[in-house]
Amino acid sequence: MALPPTRQCLLLIILVLVVMAIPAGANDDRDVTGGILMYECDPEPRWQATANGTAFRASLAPLLAALPSAAAPTGSASLRSGNKRASVRGLCFGESPPPKECRQCMSMSVDRIGICSGSRRAGFWNSGCFLAYADDTNATSPTRDREDEWFTLNFEYEGDVFNHYPDFYDVYKLVNLALSLAPRAARGGSSGGRMLATANATAQANSTVRALAQCPGNVTAADCARCLEKSARDLPEFLPVRRQEYDRVQSAGVFYAFRYKCYLQLVISAPILPVGKGARIRKRMKDHLAVVVVVGVAIVVVIFGAAFLVLKRIRTRKAQAATQSHILPAS
Repeated sequence: MALPPTRQCLLLIILVLVVMAIPAGANDDRDVTGGILMYECDPEPRWQATANGTAFRASLAPLLAALPSAAAPTGSASLRSGNKRASVRGLCFGESPPPKECRQCMSMSVDRIGICSGSRRAGFWNSGCFLAYADDTNATSPTRDREDEWFTLNFEYEGDVFNHYPDFYDVYKLVNLALSLAPRAARGGSSGGRMLATANATAQANSTVRALAQCPGNVTAADCARCLEKSARDLPEFLPVRRQEYDRVQSAGVFYAFRYKCYLQLVISAPILPVGKGARIRKRMKDHLAVVVVVGVAIVVVIFGAAFLVLKRIRTRKAQAATQSHILPAS
């Protein structure tokens, strides 16, 4: 039995509102890597694929397959083959990386190692996790030196704030903030916990800096501290600063410093800039865009539904009037 037109219209309105109320990000397909990939295929001849490459790859393959699941529960794992030929290590960044996202990030990194198929030692970094592998039969002291010196970074800009706040952040204060994390992260590993430390700092207009320092679980406390200290001291060379005033950071954003033995992240938030009433209203609408869209669509649907009902009622009355005009009066 078909529903009356009025109920059909109401049902349509309810379905539209339910669909619009579903959050746009309710799926599990987001990129946990942050959309970036940095890697190093060690260029030294001793690390290039040789006649022994096949044996090394055979030892490496099961380690790479097991790494995502091994790292997911705690956010870190280090594995070595039974013949001590190959080793892998992985680290998921953050204070409490969700196991599912950690496993997904590691799996995506494993899928990308083909970039360095010609090298028996390589590292891969993104904003979510780190993966490295090596042929342990060819490991000598220069390996440690290269791991300590190798360095790369990424900075995601969120806007220039210098014109509003010329003293937004002093870069050397950021260096000191990062340096304070090195011994704390190193002590975390010696006490059996994760080698991780965080800190916050404030700047103008209620803006903040969130700093995170982290090391894989298989490095020593001394190596962890030394690696983080080097990354912290490199900050002045890589943070966006004003040329006329070298010690002033002029942009907000997220800074990632990657090394083999440590990870440093600075989240520099933008200050609350002075705005007029109209700009504040537009900002609120932008911050609550989903609610604005749902309410707007609901209003449109209600208007169309009401218009439909009114037109239907007018047509019904006209039909009734036409029927009555054809009824002859009783004689």
